[in-house]
Amino acid sequence: MREWDQTIFEELISNTRFVAWVKGEDDSKSEYWNAWKTNHPLSVIEFQEAVRITQELRFRGTDVKKTDIQYLWIKTTEKINQLKPISGFRNFIFQATRVAAILLLPVMLVSVWLFYGQHNLAQKYAQLLQDKYEQNITVVAPIGARITVDLPDGSKAWLNSGSEISYPVVFNTSERRVNLSGEAYFKIQKSETPFFVSNLGPEIKVYGTEFNVNSYADEDLVTVALTEGKVSLDLNGEEEFLVPGQVSVFDKQRKNITIENTDVNTYSSWREGKYIFRETPLSAILRILQRQHNVNIQLMNPELGNYRYNATINNESLEQILQLLSLSAPIKYNYIHRELSPDGSWKPDKIEISADKTRIIKN
Repeated sequence: MREWDQTIFEELISNTRFVAWVKGEDDSKSEYWNAWKTNHPLSVIEFQEAVRITQELRFRGTDVKKTDIQYLWIKTTEKINQLKPISGFRNFIFQATRVAAILLLPVMLVSVWLFYGQHNLAQKYAQLLQDKYEQNITVVAPIGARITVDLPDGSKAWLNSGSEISYPVVFNTSERRVNLSGEAYFKIQKSETPFFVSNLGPEIKVYGTEFNVNSYADEDLVTVALTEGKVSLDLNGEEEFLVPGQVSVFDKQRKNITIENTDVNTYSSWREGKYIFRETPLSAILRILQRQHNVNIQLMNPELGNYRYNATINNESLEQILQLLSLSAPIKYNYIHRELSPDGSWKPDKIEISADKTRIIKN
């Protein structure tokens, strides 16, 4: 995604010929501006936005009428004529000054009109930007899907299934801020304007980098895995920094955080459809499967959720994954395919997992 060119945009909206053409005051320039778009294919977005902004900004400067200029001139000459006549060279200077006054007065009036007109335009443009700052976009990755989001500054966010991100239409000049619920992998454009990620754990301040955030509402832990660059976590007003290869784990119940060095790829491999589990309890794995496959999984015996797995799942079907899980622990599953509800909608597939008392697996 090409970065927004503010310079081109501002040059267009400050061009009087462009403004006159957009407002329909000079149709003869249509050919010129159509050619401009053809010759600047990379600036089409800026051109379209400039047209839209110019159409939205409707202001009217103070009218400068010929009678107003004549009145001001009469008053000026009356004051000049009240002065005593001056002869010789000084009289020449006096006459020259009168001529200069005749020439400069209209220019001064027009300058005042332009100043207030442009000031009005700047105010309306600033207000329009402020409105854009306050307008939020919310993007949701449906259950069973992963999507990519292009942020206003050219940064990218990959959303995992069942995740939601919200951000302003235009980032303001003091900060870039997004709100995340769920899981996302970020690739942030470097800028002097700080970037923040608000989530269910500590606020994240970004210093131009790539990282993964897992912050689902139904999970007890919030993790931040740093791939490259630098981020900090806000811990009671103090910054705790991460370096590449580190993962922070925030316990939402205990309100404490731990930082460890580990393979951060295990936290971001979901973008490729791969899940790497290391001593991961069955209950956590089942929550992931529910989000990824849009199914309802029920543990008939809650204690079964404590079984831990070391496994890698790479784009296998749900049936294959369930078979793998049942081979590694004394469990069995009953797959109930979706049914048609009385209202005409389909119920999600349901999976019941229970203990298999016929099997004993030795560690």
